[in-house]
Amino acid sequence: MAPPAHLGRYEVLGPLGQGAMGAVYRATDPALDRTVAIKTINPILLAGGELRDEFLERFRREARAAGRLSHPNIVSVFDLGLDEATATPFIVMEYVPGVSLEAVLKENPLLPLVQALEIVEQVASALQEAHGHGIVHRDIKPANVFLDDRGRVKVGDFGIARLDGSELTQTGVRVGTPGYTAPEVLQGAVADARADVFALGVLAYRLFTGKRPFSGTVPEALALDILQREPETPRAVRPDLPEALSAGVMRALAKSPAERTPSAAAFLQDMRAAQGGAPGTPAPGPPAVAAAPPDGATRTELVLPRTRHTRRWLLAAVLLPAAGLGAYLLTRAPTPSPAPTAAPVTTPATAPRRASPPAPRPTPASRANGPEDAAGRARDLVKDAEQLWRDAQGKPERTGEPDKKNPGHGRGRGKKDKGHKNDHD
Repeated sequence: MAPPAHLGRYEVLGPLGQGAMGAVYRATDPALDRTVAIKTINPILLAGGELRDEFLERFRREARAAGRLSHPNIVSVFDLGLDEATATPFIVMEYVPGVSLEAVLKENPLLPLVQALEIVEQVASALQEAHGHGIVHRDIKPANVFLDDRGRVKVGDFGIARLDGSELTQTGVRVGTPGYTAPEVLQGAVADARADVFALGVLAYRLFTGKRPFSGTVPEALALDILQREPETPRAVRPDLPEALSAGVMRALAKSPAERTPSAAAFLQDMRAAQGGAPGTPAPGPPAVAAAPPDGATRTELVLPRTRHTRRWLLAAVLLPAAGLGAYLLTRAPTPSPAPTAAPVTTPATAPRRASPPAPRPTPASRANGPEDAAGRARDLVKDAEQLWRDAQGKPERTGEPDKKNPGHGRGRGKKDKGHKNDHD
Protein backbone atom coordinates (compact mmCIF):
# COMPACT_ATOMS: atom_id res chain seq x y z
CA MET A 1 0.00 0.00 0.00
CA ALA A 2 1.42 3.34 -1.05
CA PRO A 3 1.91 5.90 1.73
CA PRO A 4 -0.40 8.91 1.72
CA ALA A 5 0.98 12.18 0.39
CA HIS A 6 -0.31 14.14 3.40
CA LEU A 7 -1.61 13.46 6.88
CA GLY A 8 -3.30 16.60 8.05
CA ARG A 9 -0.91 19.47 7.42
CA TYR A 10 2.12 17.16 7.40
CA GLU A 11 3.84 16.14 4.18
CA VAL A 12 4.72 12.45 4.19
CA LEU A 13 8.27 11.73 2.96
CA GLY A 14 8.25 7.94 3.16
CA PRO A 15 7.61 4.90 5.38
CA LEU A 16 9.70 4.13 8.45
CA GLY A 17 8.04 0.91 9.56
CA GLN A 18 4.90 -1.20 9.66
CA GLY A 19 3.36 -3.01 12.62
CA ALA A 20 0.15 -4.61 13.80
CA MET A 21 -1.04 -1.33 15.27
CA GLY A 22 -0.34 0.69 12.12
CA ALA A 23 2.34 2.32 10.00
CA VAL A 24 5.02 4.86 10.88
CA TYR A 25 6.04 7.53 8.37
CA ARG A 26 8.74 10.14 8.16
CA ALA A 27 7.16 13.50 7.42
CA THR A 28 7.79 17.24 7.40
CA ASP A 29 6.00 19.84 9.46
CA PRO A 30 5.80 22.83 7.09
CA ALA A 31 4.73 25.20 9.84
CA LEU A 32 7.89 24.60 11.91
CA ASP A 33 10.14 23.31 9.12
CA ARG A 34 11.22 20.17 10.98
CA THR A 35 11.23 16.45 10.36
CA VAL A 36 8.82 14.37 12.43
CA ALA A 37 7.62 10.79 12.73
CA ILE A 38 3.91 10.05 12.32
CA LYS A 39 2.30 6.87 13.53
CA THR A 40 -1.11 5.94 12.23
CA ILE A 41 -3.63 3.46 13.56
CA ASN A 42 -4.69 0.49 11.48
CA PRO A 43 -8.19 1.22 10.13
CA ILE A 44 -9.21 -2.38 10.88
CA LEU A 45 -8.94 -1.61 14.59
CA LEU A 46 -11.45 1.20 14.13
CA ALA A 47 -14.19 -1.02 12.69
CA GLY A 48 -17.32 -1.19 14.81
CA GLY A 49 -19.45 1.41 16.54
CA GLU A 50 -18.96 1.55 20.32
CA LEU A 51 -15.55 -0.14 20.18
CA ARG A 52 -14.36 2.43 17.65
CA ASP A 53 -15.47 5.34 19.85
CA GLU A 54 -13.84 3.82 22.91
CA PHE A 55 -10.65 3.14 20.96
CA LEU A 56 -10.46 6.73 19.75
CA GLU A 57 -11.10 8.09 23.24
CA ARG A 58 -8.33 5.96 24.70
CA PHE A 59 -6.09 7.01 21.82
CA ARG A 60 -6.63 10.70 22.52
CA ARG A 61 -6.33 10.37 26.28
CA GLU A 62 -3.11 8.40 26.20
CA ALA A 63 -1.59 10.60 23.49
CA ARG A 64 -2.23 13.68 25.65
CA ALA A 65 -0.66 11.95 28.63
CA ALA A 66 2.43 11.00 26.62
CA GLY A 67 2.62 14.56 25.34
CA ARG A 68 3.15 15.78 28.89
CA LEU A 69 6.29 13.69 29.28
CA SER A 70 9.59 15.49 28.86
CA HIS A 71 12.66 13.33 29.33
CA PRO A 72 15.89 12.90 27.35
CA ASN A 73 15.23 9.15 26.98
CA ILE A 74 11.61 9.44 25.84
CA VAL A 75 10.45 10.13 22.30
CA SER A 76 8.50 13.37 22.56
CA VAL A 77 4.90 13.63 21.33
CA PHE A 78 4.14 16.85 19.45
CA ASP A 79 0.63 16.55 18.09
CA LEU A 80 -2.51 14.47 17.78
CA GLY A 81 -4.61 14.67 14.65
CA LEU A 82 -7.18 13.10 12.37
CA ASP A 83 -6.74 13.03 8.63
CA GLU A 84 -10.11 14.10 7.22
CA ALA A 85 -9.52 12.59 3.79
CA THR A 86 -8.97 9.07 5.12
CA ALA A 87 -10.50 9.39 8.63
CA THR A 88 -7.19 8.09 9.99
CA PRO A 89 -6.10 9.18 13.47
CA PHE A 90 -2.38 9.79 13.90
CA ILE A 91 0.17 10.91 16.46
CA VAL A 92 3.08 13.18 15.54
CA MET A 93 6.28 12.34 17.39
CA GLU A 94 9.91 13.32 17.55
CA TYR A 95 11.91 11.88 14.68
CA VAL A 96 14.91 9.91 16.00
CA PRO A 97 17.63 9.41 13.38
CA GLY A 98 19.18 6.08 14.24
CA VAL A 99 18.26 2.43 14.59
CA SER A 100 16.08 0.34 16.84
CA LEU A 101 17.60 -1.86 19.51
CA GLU A 102 15.99 -4.84 17.78
CA ALA A 103 18.04 -4.15 14.65
CA VAL A 104 21.22 -3.83 16.72
CA LEU A 105 20.62 -7.15 18.50
CA LYS A 106 19.97 -8.95 15.22
CA GLU A 107 23.46 -8.00 14.04
CA ASN A 108 25.17 -8.44 17.42
CA PRO A 109 23.16 -10.49 19.94
CA LEU A 110 25.68 -9.99 22.76
CA LEU A 111 26.72 -6.41 23.38
CA PRO A 112 29.64 -5.35 25.58
CA LEU A 113 28.50 -5.32 29.19
CA VAL A 114 29.24 -1.62 29.66
CA GLN A 115 27.06 -0.71 26.67
CA ALA A 116 24.31 -3.09 27.76
CA LEU A 117 24.26 -1.52 31.22
CA GLU A 118 23.98 1.97 29.74
CA ILE A 119 21.00 0.96 27.61
CA VAL A 120 19.19 -0.77 30.48
CA GLU A 121 19.74 2.19 32.80
CA GLN A 122 18.39 4.68 30.29
CA VAL A 123 15.29 2.58 29.59
CA ALA A 124 14.69 2.27 33.33
CA SER A 125 15.09 6.04 33.72
CA ALA A 126 12.50 6.64 30.99
CA LEU A 127 10.03 4.27 32.67
CA GLN A 128 10.63 5.92 36.02
CA GLU A 129 9.61 9.25 34.49
CA ALA A 130 6.51 7.78 32.86
CA HIS A 131 5.39 5.94 35.97
CA GLY A 132 5.78 9.14 37.93
CA HIS A 133 3.11 10.64 35.66
CA GLY A 134 0.82 7.63 35.99
CA ILE A 135 1.63 6.30 32.51
CA VAL A 136 2.31 2.60 31.97
CA HIS A 137 4.08 1.75 28.74
CA ARG A 138 2.75 -1.85 28.51
CA ASP A 139 4.91 -2.81 25.56
CA ILE A 140 8.59 -2.52 26.45
CA LYS A 141 10.63 -4.47 23.90
CA PRO A 142 13.71 -3.89 21.71
CA ALA A 143 11.57 -2.72 18.78
CA ASN A 144 10.31 0.21 20.88
CA VAL A 145 13.79 1.24 22.06
CA PHE A 146 15.80 3.39 19.68
CA LEU A 147 19.44 4.47 19.60
CA ASP A 148 19.99 7.87 18.04
CA ASP A 149 23.03 8.89 16.04
CA ARG A 150 24.80 9.85 19.27
CA GLY A 151 24.12 6.50 20.95
CA ARG A 152 21.48 7.89 23.30
CA VAL A 153 18.47 5.71 24.14
CA LYS A 154 14.97 6.84 23.18
CA VAL A 155 11.92 4.87 24.31
CA GLY A 156 8.95 5.27 21.98
CA ASP A 157 5.25 4.42 21.74
CA PHE A 158 4.22 5.96 25.04
CA GLY A 159 0.47 6.21 25.11
CA ILE A 160 0.00 3.93 22.11
CA ALA A 161 1.17 0.74 23.78
CA ARG A 162 -1.72 0.86 26.21
CA LEU A 163 -4.04 0.36 23.25
CA ASP A 164 -2.92 -3.26 23.22
CA GLY A 165 -4.92 -3.96 26.37
CA SER A 166 -8.45 -4.23 27.72
CA GLU A 167 -11.33 -4.76 25.27
CA LEU A 168 -9.11 -4.67 22.19
CA THR A 169 -8.14 -8.27 22.86
CA GLN A 170 -11.58 -9.24 21.62
CA THR A 171 -10.54 -8.28 18.09
CA GLY A 172 -7.47 -10.51 18.19
CA VAL A 173 -4.89 -7.91 19.21
CA ARG A 174 -2.44 -9.49 21.64
CA VAL A 175 -1.73 -8.00 25.08
CA GLY A 176 1.80 -6.71 24.85
CA THR A 177 4.47 -8.66 22.98
CA PRO A 178 5.00 -12.40 23.39
CA GLY A 179 8.02 -13.06 25.56
CA TYR A 180 7.85 -9.68 27.33
CA THR A 181 4.37 -9.87 28.88
CA ALA A 182 4.12 -10.26 32.66
CA PRO A 183 2.47 -13.45 34.03
CA GLU A 184 -0.41 -11.58 35.70
CA VAL A 185 -1.25 -9.82 32.44
CA LEU A 186 -1.30 -13.18 30.65
CA GLN A 187 -3.82 -14.31 33.25
CA GLY A 188 -6.09 -11.32 32.58
CA ALA A 189 -4.99 -8.80 35.21
CA VAL A 190 -4.64 -5.12 34.41
CA ALA A 191 -1.08 -4.14 33.57
CA ASP A 192 0.51 -1.68 35.98
CA ALA A 193 4.04 -0.37 36.53
CA ARG A 194 5.23 -3.78 37.74
CA ALA A 195 4.31 -5.25 34.36
CA ASP A 196 6.71 -2.74 32.80
CA VAL A 197 9.38 -3.85 35.29
CA PHE A 198 8.91 -7.48 34.18
CA ALA A 199 9.37 -6.50 30.53
CA LEU A 200 12.42 -4.46 31.52
CA GLY A 201 13.83 -7.55 33.25
CA VAL A 202 13.36 -9.59 30.07
CA LEU A 203 15.11 -6.86 28.07
CA ALA A 204 18.01 -6.71 30.54
CA TYR A 205 18.35 -10.52 30.54
CA ARG A 206 18.63 -10.53 26.75
CA LEU A 207 21.15 -7.68 26.70
CA PHE A 208 23.37 -9.19 29.41
CA THR A 209 23.37 -12.79 28.16
CA GLY A 210 22.54 -12.62 24.46
CA LYS A 211 19.64 -15.05 25.05
CA ARG A 212 15.93 -14.75 25.76
CA PRO A 213 14.85 -15.97 29.20
CA PHE A 214 11.70 -17.67 27.86
CA SER A 215 11.22 -19.73 24.72
CA GLY A 216 8.37 -21.05 22.62
CA THR A 217 7.65 -21.54 18.95
CA VAL A 218 4.10 -20.16 19.21
CA PRO A 219 2.62 -17.47 21.47
CA GLU A 220 0.72 -20.05 23.53
CA ALA A 221 3.85 -22.08 24.27
CA LEU A 222 5.76 -18.91 25.08
CA ALA A 223 3.04 -17.78 27.47
CA LEU A 224 3.08 -21.17 29.18
CA ASP A 225 6.85 -20.97 29.60
CA ILE A 226 6.50 -17.54 31.25
CA LEU A 227 3.83 -18.80 33.62
CA GLN A 228 5.46 -22.07 34.69
CA ARG A 229 9.22 -22.13 34.19
CA GLU A 230 11.96 -20.31 36.07
CA PRO A 231 14.70 -19.20 33.68
CA GLU A 232 18.38 -19.80 34.31
CA THR A 233 20.06 -16.98 36.15
CA PRO A 234 22.03 -14.58 33.94
CA ARG A 235 25.20 -15.58 35.80
CA ALA A 236 24.59 -19.24 34.93
CA VAL A 237 24.48 -18.28 31.24
CA ARG A 238 27.35 -15.82 31.46
CA PRO A 239 29.62 -16.62 34.44
CA ASP A 240 31.58 -13.36 34.29
CA LEU A 241 28.49 -11.32 35.26
CA PRO A 242 28.48 -9.91 38.80
CA GLU A 243 26.25 -11.81 41.19
CA ALA A 244 24.44 -8.63 42.24
CA LEU A 245 23.60 -7.86 38.63
CA SER A 246 22.23 -11.34 38.04
CA ALA A 247 20.17 -11.22 41.23
CA GLY A 248 18.69 -7.83 40.27
CA VAL A 249 17.50 -9.18 36.92
CA MET A 250 15.96 -12.29 38.49
CA ARG A 251 14.12 -10.19 41.03
CA ALA A 252 12.53 -8.21 38.19
CA LEU A 253 11.43 -11.53 36.60
CA ALA A 254 9.57 -12.80 39.66
CA LYS A 255 6.26 -14.49 38.77
CA SER A 256 4.34 -12.78 41.54
CA PRO A 257 4.01 -8.98 41.34
CA ALA A 258 4.32 -8.84 45.14
CA GLU A 259 7.79 -10.46 44.99
CA ARG A 260 8.95 -8.47 41.96
CA THR A 261 11.03 -5.32 41.97
CA PRO A 262 8.36 -2.77 42.92
CA SER A 263 9.25 0.01 40.49
CA ALA A 264 11.51 1.10 37.69
CA ALA A 265 13.28 3.39 40.16
CA ALA A 266 14.11 0.40 42.40
CA PHE A 267 15.33 -1.59 39.40
CA LEU A 268 17.53 1.32 38.33
CA GLN A 269 18.96 1.46 41.83
CA ASP A 270 19.73 -2.28 41.74
CA MET A 271 21.55 -1.91 38.43
CA ARG A 272 23.63 1.02 39.59
CA ALA A 273 24.53 -0.71 42.85
CA ALA A 274 25.67 -3.80 40.93
CA GLN A 275 28.01 -1.87 38.65
CA GLY A 276 30.70 -1.89 41.30
CA GLY A 277 31.30 -5.54 40.45
CA ALA A 278 31.02 -5.25 36.67
CA PRO A 279 34.10 -6.68 34.93
CA GLY A 280 36.34 -3.93 33.69
CA THR A 281 34.16 -1.26 35.25
CA PRO A 282 35.49 0.51 38.36
CA ALA A 283 33.16 0.92 41.27
CA PRO A 284 31.46 4.29 41.24
CA GLY A 285 32.85 6.74 43.72
CA PRO A 286 33.09 10.42 44.49
CA PRO A 287 34.61 12.63 41.82
CA ALA A 288 38.37 12.73 41.87
CA VAL A 289 39.78 15.67 43.81
CA ALA A 290 43.43 16.62 43.74
CA ALA A 291 45.01 15.87 47.11
CA ALA A 292 46.24 18.86 49.03
CA PRO A 293 50.05 18.92 49.36
CA PRO A 294 51.45 18.53 52.88
CA ASP A 295 52.22 21.56 54.98
CA GLY A 296 55.37 23.29 53.82
CA ALA A 297 55.40 21.56 50.42
CA THR A 298 55.83 23.51 47.25
CA ARG A 299 52.53 24.62 45.74
CA THR A 300 51.62 26.21 42.48
CA GLU A 301 51.25 29.57 44.13
CA LEU A 302 54.01 31.00 46.31
CA VAL A 303 53.30 30.16 49.95
CA LEU A 304 55.77 31.42 52.51
CA PRO A 305 55.44 30.26 56.11
CA ARG A 306 55.55 33.10 58.54
CA THR A 307 58.79 32.51 60.50
CA ARG A 308 61.65 34.71 61.63
CA HIS A 309 63.91 32.80 59.24
CA THR A 310 61.84 33.91 56.29
CA ARG A 311 61.70 37.48 57.52
CA ARG A 312 65.53 37.55 57.61
CA TRP A 313 65.59 36.46 53.98
CA LEU A 314 63.23 39.22 53.00
CA LEU A 315 65.06 41.85 55.07
CA ALA A 316 68.43 40.81 53.67
CA ALA A 317 67.08 40.88 50.13
CA VAL A 318 65.92 44.46 50.70
CA LEU A 319 68.97 45.74 52.63
CA LEU A 320 71.66 44.46 50.28
CA PRO A 321 70.57 46.57 47.28
CA ALA A 322 69.76 49.48 49.57
CA ALA A 323 73.17 49.33 51.26
CA GLY A 324 74.96 49.20 47.94
CA LEU A 325 72.98 52.16 46.63
CA GLY A 326 73.57 54.09 49.83
CA ALA A 327 77.29 53.43 49.71
CA TYR A 328 77.42 54.59 46.15
CA LEU A 329 75.55 57.80 46.83
CA LEU A 330 77.53 58.63 49.98
CA THR A 331 80.93 58.04 48.41
CA ARG A 332 79.89 60.16 45.44
CA ALA A 333 78.95 63.08 47.70
CA PRO A 334 80.91 66.21 46.80
CA THR A 335 83.91 66.98 49.03
CA PRO A 336 83.31 70.20 50.95
CA SER A 337 85.57 72.96 49.59
CA PRO A 338 88.08 74.43 52.08
CA ALA A 339 87.24 77.70 53.72
CA PRO A 340 88.59 80.68 51.78
CA THR A 341 91.88 82.07 53.11
CA ALA A 342 92.01 85.79 53.76
CA ALA A 343 94.47 87.66 51.56
CA PRO A 344 97.51 89.05 53.48
CA VAL A 345 97.28 92.69 54.31
CA THR A 346 100.35 94.89 54.19
CA THR A 347 100.63 97.08 57.26
CA PRO A 348 103.03 99.83 58.06
CA ALA A 349 106.20 98.75 59.81
CA THR A 350 105.38 100.80 62.78
CA ALA A 351 101.99 99.17 63.35
CA PRO A 352 102.01 96.46 65.97
CA ARG A 353 101.31 92.96 64.57
CA ARG A 354 98.40 91.13 66.06
CA ALA A 355 98.52 87.36 66.47
CA SER A 356 95.97 85.40 64.39
CA PRO A 357 93.53 83.32 66.43
CA PRO A 358 94.16 79.61 66.32
CA ALA A 359 92.17 77.71 63.71
CA PRO A 360 89.20 75.92 65.25
CA ARG A 361 89.66 72.16 65.68
CA PRO A 362 87.16 70.02 63.78
CA THR A 363 84.32 68.88 65.96
CA PRO A 364 82.80 65.40 65.85
CA ALA A 365 79.82 66.82 64.06
CA SER A 366 81.99 68.28 61.34
CA ARG A 367 83.87 65.01 60.98
CA ALA A 368 80.63 63.17 60.54
CA ASN A 369 79.99 65.05 57.35
CA GLY A 370 83.27 64.04 55.75
CA PRO A 371 83.56 61.52 52.90
CA GLU A 372 85.61 59.11 55.00
CA ASP A 373 82.82 58.74 57.56
CA ALA A 374 80.19 58.39 54.77
CA ALA A 375 82.11 55.46 53.35
CA GLY A 376 82.37 53.98 56.82
CA ARG A 377 78.62 54.17 57.35
CA ALA A 378 78.10 52.52 53.97
CA ARG A 379 80.43 49.72 54.98
CA ASP A 380 78.44 49.29 58.18
CA LEU A 381 75.21 48.95 56.19
CA VAL A 382 76.80 46.37 53.93
CA LYS A 383 78.05 44.43 56.95
CA ASP A 384 74.56 44.44 58.46
CA ALA A 385 73.06 43.18 55.22
CA GLU A 386 75.72 40.49 54.86
CA GLN A 387 75.09 39.30 58.41
CA LEU A 388 71.34 39.09 57.77
CA TRP A 389 72.02 37.19 54.55
CA ARG A 390 74.21 34.65 56.40
CA ASP A 391 71.55 34.24 59.07
CA ALA A 392 68.91 33.67 56.43
CA GLN A 393 70.99 30.92 54.80
CA GLY A 394 71.49 29.08 58.06
CA LYS A 395 69.36 26.18 59.37
CA PRO A 396 65.75 27.00 60.43
CA GLU A 397 65.35 27.72 64.07
CA ARG A 398 63.39 25.38 66.30
CA THR A 399 59.99 26.65 67.35
CA GLY A 400 60.04 28.21 70.76
CA GLU A 401 63.92 28.26 71.10
CA PRO A 402 66.07 31.41 71.04
CA ASP A 403 68.53 32.08 68.26
CA LYS A 404 71.74 30.47 69.55
CA LYS A 405 73.74 31.19 66.39
CA ASN A 406 73.67 35.00 66.74
CA PRO A 407 72.32 35.91 70.19
CA GLY A 408 72.22 39.57 69.33
CA HIS A 409 74.52 41.21 66.85
CA GLY A 410 74.82 44.88 66.26
CA ARG A 411 76.06 46.66 63.21
CA GLY A 412 77.73 43.47 61.83
CA ARG A 413 79.86 42.75 64.96
CA GLY A 414 78.08 39.56 66.11
CA LYS A 415 79.68 36.12 66.26
CA LYS A 416 80.79 34.60 63.03
CA ASP A 417 78.43 32.00 61.48
CA LYS A 418 80.27 28.71 61.96
CA GLY A 419 78.27 27.07 59.17
CA HIS A 420 79.93 29.30 56.50
CA LYS A 421 83.72 29.22 56.75
CA ASN A 422 84.22 31.42 53.71
CA ASP A 423 82.23 34.38 55.08
CA HIS A 424 84.28 37.39 56.15
CA ASP A 425 83.23 40.70 57.67
